[in-house]
Amino acid sequence: MKTICSIILLFSFWIINAQQSFLKGKVESNGTPVLANISIKGINKTVGTDLDGNYSLQTTLGTHVITIAAIGYKAQEVELTFTENKIQTKNFNLKEDILGLEKVVVTATRGYLNRKKTPVIVTVTDAKILEATQAVSLSEGLNFQPGLRMETNCQNCGTSEVKMNGLGGSYSQILIDSRPIFSALNSVYGLDQIPANIIKQIEVVRGGGSALYGSNAIAGTINIITKDPSENSFTIGSNLALIDGTTQDKTITFNGTIINEDFDTGIALFGMKRNRGSYDADNDGFTEITELENTSFGLKAFTRPTDRKKITAEFNANNEYRRGGNNLNVLPFLADVTEQIESTVVSGGLTYEYLSPTLKDNYSVYASTSVSNNNNFYGGLAGNTATDENIKESIEGFGNSKDITFVTGTQYAHKFDQFLNNTGTFTGGVEYKYNDIDDRKENPDFEPILQTTHILGIYGQQEWVVNNRLRFLGGLRGDIHNLADEFVVLNPRVNILYSIHKNLRWRTSYAKGFRAPQIYGEDVHAGLAAGEISRIRNADGLKSETSHSFLTSLDWTKELAHGDFSLVTEIFHTQLNNAFALEQGTEIAPNSGIFEWIRSNSSGAKVYGVNIEVKYAPNIQWLFQAGATIQRSLYNDKVEWSEDELDQATREFNKTPNVYANFVATYAPTKTFQNNLSGVFTGPMHVQHLAGFIPNDKLEKSPSFFELNWKSSYQFYLDNHKHTYFEVSGGIQNIFHAYQSDFDQGADRDVTYIYGPQRPRTFFLGLKFGI
Repeated sequence: MKTICSIILLFSFWIINAQQSFLKGKVESNGTPVLANISIKGINKTVGTDLDGNYSLQTTLGTHVITIAAIGYKAQEVELTFTENKIQTKNFNLKEDILGLEKVVVTATRGYLNRKKTPVIVTVTDAKILEATQAVSLSEGLNFQPGLRMETNCQNCGTSEVKMNGLGGSYSQILIDSRPIFSALNSVYGLDQIPANIIKQIEVVRGGGSALYGSNAIAGTINIITKDPSENSFTIGSNLALIDGTTQDKTITFNGTIINEDFDTGIALFGMKRNRGSYDADNDGFTEITELENTSFGLKAFTRPTDRKKITAEFNANNEYRRGGNNLNVLPFLADVTEQIESTVVSGGLTYEYLSPTLKDNYSVYASTSVSNNNNFYGGLAGNTATDENIKESIEGFGNSKDITFVTGTQYAHKFDQFLNNTGTFTGGVEYKYNDIDDRKENPDFEPILQTTHILGIYGQQEWVVNNRLRFLGGLRGDIHNLADEFVVLNPRVNILYSIHKNLRWRTSYAKGFRAPQIYGEDVHAGLAAGEISRIRNADGLKSETSHSFLTSLDWTKELAHGDFSLVTEIFHTQLNNAFALEQGTEIAPNSGIFEWIRSNSSGAKVYGVNIEVKYAPNIQWLFQAGATIQRSLYNDKVEWSEDELDQATREFNKTPNVYANFVATYAPTKTFQNNLSGVFTGPMHVQHLAGFIPNDKLEKSPSFFELNWKSSYQFYLDNHKHTYFEVSGGIQNIFHAYQSDFDQGADRDVTYIYGPQRPRTFFLGLKFGI
């Protein structure tokens, strides 16, 4: 009996193996091996190539569609028929996706989708652009998309914000790997604290996104996608920049990735150490660019227990010291003016994803948190003699800010084979966000800012593929929060994608958004005016700000024999209801030195305009991209921003130009020799100028600026496989020294009177080693 069973088992094993077939070959691009994934469409089976581009794939008999995908290359699909006991050889030559037209994005629908097929237009800045423009941190790389503009808000502390479609930073939802853990306190300095070397790509969705991402996604959504472990590698680099040829800005970065042979477990490590000196543009002894020391470390790891399960873990830690004002070598309370911030931010997250055996259902559960602690000093002697009484009063400028953010949620997606006579995808989920702010000062006249926020969001959206040309997307989110007398805030959105032909796509959308009345934000941050602390409070009965956003766009792409062309034209209009506006209040207490601004609801505002983005690559040597925005940002009624000059009430948004643009041009005669020219244009704008250095408040009109940058780099390969290299780079940022020339001076200056490019002419030299 045992013998018979053994024979049956051996026969069954032979039958099973006899039904298998094999595919092997090589994946290259113009003779260079490519690290690619080869998968069978409809079957959850994927293999990767080795360092020489070779692969081997086992499959069942029959006809299958084989997909070849690699980062930076256009995907290929081929239909092959497999017969019993036959080994097929198939080599593939991939074309480079020079313009990134076929990138997979997640921000549009909270699911992975080719950007050409998303009903929501998504623009992408990848790591190549960050390198080409010499971006050290996130804040230095956000100028190179249409509709985006970076702005510095303070000479003493260097706070910055990104404006989208003419709206301030608090109108945009910033996500880290699709999670809204970028808190109110992080928004003040956080854009400088995210190293560029951890970023895989920056996905931007302009227009209301509250239907998916909740509060603050009125102007749009910026999703920072960090680098995944994809291959074994290690790089270390250093950069030395000389601001205006004198002030040193030194940076050391490293990236390391380890992944196993089965590509089912990996970890990516990164780090950055930055040390920047202070810069004084007008030699008055007071900073225009702060002294800064920043240390960052983090990791991103994943494991796949099975082919259909994935666990991802992330951790990031950042410690930063920055100081501005004057007399930086003395204790902060002995200087005339000091803003000193010592901050620590620790964040992390865990995500579990599961794909059903039918490949139609996708489940995910996630939790992320961020804890920030900020010891600060705002104040100084303000030009007074250093008597015991004045020093005691100055010491009261010390304070502490704490921020805890926690986000958890679950998401479910289902693909319908039949939905209204075609296919479709449903995505729904529940998300809870907790945020606690505790901001205190030693000054007894200053009331602590204490606010705890609870937001529970429930969302759902349905995508309907009507036919090969037409797609509909409808979504609705309900948010319950504790910041206003509102039971639930409902935010719908509708998106349509129509492919006029294979090269031309038309999209249109409507979205409602909301912004909860939080106290803390960019505009709450302490600013010094005449050496005095100014703070902001919410008016009694302040209501949530809501918006109605309309967009329509044409997206035209053309695949050339050796390159690509892309043109996107987008018209936008956003109507704000109960728009937040700042009105000048009075001194909080007599002789306290603390003044306040009051955030109240205005009658409303509107922002409208057009974004244009063009990309052209005639061949692999040349790449050109440019973006431009023409817009207006207006309150419905004039806002009295100053009690000194009531006749200067204006409908114009502060520091918001009507025209701004950017471009990046790359010439690479070989892959080892890269040359990049980039530029940012900022049109004239109205700038509020507060009294102090000047006798009375005044509404100024700034000049226009054109900032031109150049960078070249060359790689020396140290092995035959071209995996070990040494790179030298150098260049000049802001070649023509387009920089503000009318800064206030002295202890009484208005430190918020700063506009234009982030830095003057700067020379830099970089070295990098990689394996």
